[in-house]
Amino acid sequence: MPISVREQVLSAFATMLGTVAAENVPGTIKVYRARRKPLSDDDDLDQLPALLMRSAPGASEQTSAAVTRNLERITVTAVLKADTDEGLDQALADLWAALQRAVEADPTLGGVAVDVNLADADQSAADGDGIGGVGDVFAAYDVEYWTRPGDPYAFAP
Repeated sequence: MPISVREQVLSAFATMLGTVAAENVPGTIKVYRARRKPLSDDDDLDQLPALLMRSAPGASEQTSAAVTRNLERITVTAVLKADTDEGLDQALADLWAALQRAVEADPTLGGVAVDVNLADADQSAADGDGIGGVGDVFAAYDVEYWTRPGDPYAFAP
């Protein structure tokens, strides 16, 4: 059964997220692709740190007789918890740096994409009384990949 180029791009991105390693963030970083359920109850919070990946087609246009240029918007929310506000802020900074390092190591995702560009980013932490909690770093990437016109299963040159 053939696999669409879009699915190959999404799989490669998820695999790349599996390489994210933050030196100062304890625990194994779990990767969730297309998770619909929010991380909200105590059982979910025991699964942190985590990277939540979501995707949506952004645009598709035929640029020549041989190429359709596709843009995929992939968002990543990196979620973790810490015991203090300072610890949470430091861990979020480290997780952001680890995410950047992983994406920038190969912006072609092993040759299935033309480029990966950061389109938007944000950081937030749950409001509380100064004793840490849960926070997240959000990043939105535009992933460009090319297919043959009329054939989303074939890479374009």
